[in-house]
Amino acid sequence: LLSAGTGINKGLMQWGDRMLKFTGKPRTDNRFLDDIHGKIGFWTDNGGFYHYSIGDNASLGTNYEEVLPKVKQYHDELGVPFGHWQFDSWFYPKDGKVSPGGGGGAVTNWTSLDSVFPSGMAAIQEKLGVPIVMHNRQWSPKSDYIHNLSFPWYSSEKASVPVDPPAFFDWFFKQQEGWGLGMYEQDWMCTEYDEVSAIQTNITMGDLWLYGMAEGAARSGRTVQYCMPYSHEILSAAALPAVTNARATDDYFHGVDQWSVGHTAMYYWALNILPFKDGFYSSSLPQVGGQTVGPETSPDRETIMAALSCAMVGPMDGIYLLNKTRVMATCNAAGVVLKPDRPVTATDEGFRRGDSARPVFATETNVRGWGAISYVFASHTGEIVPGDLDLKPSDDYLVYNWYSGELSSMANLTGQVELGYEGHAYVVVAPVVEGWAVVGEVDKYVTASEVRVVSIAPGKTGPVATLKGVKGESVRFCAAPAATLVLECQTVKFPGDGEQKVEFGSREVVV
Repeated sequence: LLSAGTGINKGLMQWGDRMLKFTGKPRTDNRFLDDIHGKIGFWTDNGGFYHYSIGDNASLGTNYEEVLPKVKQYHDELGVPFGHWQFDSWFYPKDGKVSPGGGGGAVTNWTSLDSVFPSGMAAIQEKLGVPIVMHNRQWSPKSDYIHNLSFPWYSSEKASVPVDPPAFFDWFFKQQEGWGLGMYEQDWMCTEYDEVSAIQTNITMGDLWLYGMAEGAARSGRTVQYCMPYSHEILSAAALPAVTNARATDDYFHGVDQWSVGHTAMYYWALNILPFKDGFYSSSLPQVGGQTVGPETSPDRETIMAALSCAMVGPMDGIYLLNKTRVMATCNAAGVVLKPDRPVTATDEGFRRGDSARPVFATETNVRGWGAISYVFASHTGEIVPGDLDLKPSDDYLVYNWYSGELSSMANLTGQVELGYEGHAYVVVAPVVEGWAVVGEVDKYVTASEVRVVSIAPGKTGPVATLKGVKGESVRFCAAPAATLVLECQTVKFPGDGEQKVEFGSREVVV
């Protein structure tokens, strides 16, 4: 398939549109598909506190079944409304040990170990009461499914796949009644592919494996996340609507640039797959007792990348260590993530310069009645230029430094932006309309998400913004006259779920 387009990002999207037209998969907005996709969640993935660890506080319990409900109680009392959880590979039996990097034994029976959840999966779901993302890895040749059921399998020394994946997965996804399973996370896809020769030598087997998995999940009302896939497996997902997202970074704490989602996002998003930035620590404190102590030295960078990815936002901190302020900066008071319109991607400017690895990523919110408000992140160099948004220095925009709170004109965006305390730059670039620029909700990473902003229109004295909120929520929303570069912020309180208007230019300035 030969595809052409203008620019790298637009060209990739046009290629993706042609691929989706070829496969028949509709381009669907899955950002808020359900509470797993749309709300903040608590993750226990590799590198997180609860990955093969329940901590060293014996008073909390001696197994996951005793400890995790106390963790949820802590979240609830703290006021962090997680809408889903994730269970990683620690909950099910395997045929070998797991290495520090997460590799090792293959699954023998995809259900809980008695030592983890003595009362079973339905019992822990009853205590947590939220939908759960559940991890799986390669199938063991020693598995109960091979030795106790009639399904035939292709097997190697370390992995297996069913000969008839549609039949197996149709049966398999009927076995989790009461678990709260909302998303099936298929990890170690590269290992499955490499170890089972039938996937490589049978011309239809690779696609059939993925098709059976996705269709079985879809028929049971679940979605699928790919983890550690090869690029051809992502291409196969272009025909599978149930595959809504794939991990786009390395495991947390196991890669140098595991936060860097922008380049992989270009490929995934073109095929209508949300690029998941792996879970992270929201706190800079040492996480003593967890699998990974850390500390995380750049928690804002981690959280910004998760929010801008448009996929799930999954903190992994231990009990009493979650940073509420940072987590809630990603969402509204109900836990709905304030997402941009599309995942953050590497800008075309780096490719124009011949520096495709340039760590400058951008995305935007197109606000009805006003225009595009953009979000630009630059790692360590802090170099951001108008070309990163395909703009010119003379264009009428204001630039808001999220860390310093300073406003400047586009003409001053000539390269080095003042870095934040973590050593990177993050700015909001807002168009000037009838003398005003709307920055938005400056206490949030995505300041003008569609979750918050219904529309903005010019008013008699300044812009009039229509905002959405939930009961009890207080929203600080900001705009500035281009002539003064002085930010005017107004606080809107919501006595109930609904919409309210805020008009600028007629009240005293509150910085």
